[in-house]
Amino acid sequence: MVQKINETIMQDIYIGIFIIAALSFLVFLLINKIGIKDKKIYLLFLIAILIHLLAVVFIYYANFYPFGGGAGDQSKYHQMATELSERFRQGNFSIKGFDEIYPTLYVSHYYPVVLAVLYALAAPSMIIGMCLNAWFAALSIVFLYLIVKEIGGTDNNAFLAGLIATVYPSYLYFGSLLIRDAILVCFVLFALLFLIKLIKNFSWKIFLILSLAMGVVLHFRFYMGAVLMLTLIVSSFFLNLDNKEKINPVRKIYFSNGVKFGLCVLLILGFFPQIFSGQGYFGLNFFQTFLNDKNMQNIGDQGFLQAESMVIEKVGFDNPIKFAGNIASSLLFISIGPFPWHIKYPRQLFALAETIPWYFLIILIIIGGIAYFKRKNYKLIIPLLIFSFATLSVLSVFLDNFGTYMRIRIPVFLALLALADFSWIKTNLNSNAFSIFKTK
Repeated sequence: MVQKINETIMQDIYIGIFIIAALSFLVFLLINKIGIKDKKIYLLFLIAILIHLLAVVFIYYANFYPFGGGAGDQSKYHQMATELSERFRQGNFSIKGFDEIYPTLYVSHYYPVVLAVLYALAAPSMIIGMCLNAWFAALSIVFLYLIVKEIGGTDNNAFLAGLIATVYPSYLYFGSLLIRDAILVCFVLFALLFLIKLIKNFSWKIFLILSLAMGVVLHFRFYMGAVLMLTLIVSSFFLNLDNKEKINPVRKIYFSNGVKFGLCVLLILGFFPQIFSGQGYFGLNFFQTFLNDKNMQNIGDQGFLQAESMVIEKVGFDNPIKFAGNIASSLLFISIGPFPWHIKYPRQLFALAETIPWYFLIILIIIGGIAYFKRKNYKLIIPLLIFSFATLSVLSVFLDNFGTYMRIRIPVFLALLALADFSWIKTNLNSNAFSIFKTK
């Protein structure tokens, strides 16, 4: 019996690898089609997909779940996707009724539907879905590489940023689970890439692609999509729309400068939350839930009572001073935590594997950011900075469970990682420190 189960699992793994290989081939064709000749990007993608597939196998077989933070949703997504795939195989492609059966999983996104399509084409196996997430994770590494190149970073910086992101513990773990985060991170980085492209050279084609990417993010995690909208609105004021050489006459009539374009974007984007997520103009239906201080209090208190890894109790929303203190502490914690003294269980030591190296990376990120400002390339990195700060600020209001925020802050860390100046290490490293290794 055990042997038969193992054979079934291995068959599912082979199916998953075949699907990944086919999708990867399409990625290579696309890279070649758009004219990217850099061979490092192919190597980086192969390394990323291999490492994430190994992580999938390890997590699946070892039952490695050091904390929650989304891991508990796997079985729910799998169950819903399995039921939907059976419906699809019978020729019924309607998803009506599943919002009532699974209201908490269905309402805000279609991730189970994506899994159901995969299950219908291959097999209803959790590990096949995990393999798909590994592919999305590897694809997001490619987008990170392209972001570094788009803002003026070197090939080496882009490659090293991609390698670090590949082995970044949170993404290696959560990006391999059967949850929506790998797809979400992929589209967030894709959106940031095209936002930077938009700033460099405005075109309606780029704006359309960016809009569709934001729509996907809005649907998969609404508040992060809202942050992307805010990032676009602010960034739009830095567009070089007054350059006559880059703007055709028709476009110049309507958008003679970035301010006018920003106002236009502000009005247009208001409809996106309703179109993609049904959350009303600028997401008012969503935000009304949190405008009540009692609701905010309850969210914080319940999270503190229920979560094993909650370290800062959210109280005092009715007191502006105490509220501000909570937010400041939470923002620091979410940005650079958890700290060693927050670890309660041996299994949570996993969190320190990324926290401690992150302190060193922050130095390189700050150095790189300063360098971009000195080169007057600050316009290109503004989207990365705005998105990161705004996302961390939003999370600081509601989250202090590090099992959850380690997962949700992944797009922020990868966006900031694009700024890191790794060449600084080579340039400023004291060669005398290694003089003992030199031959006389």
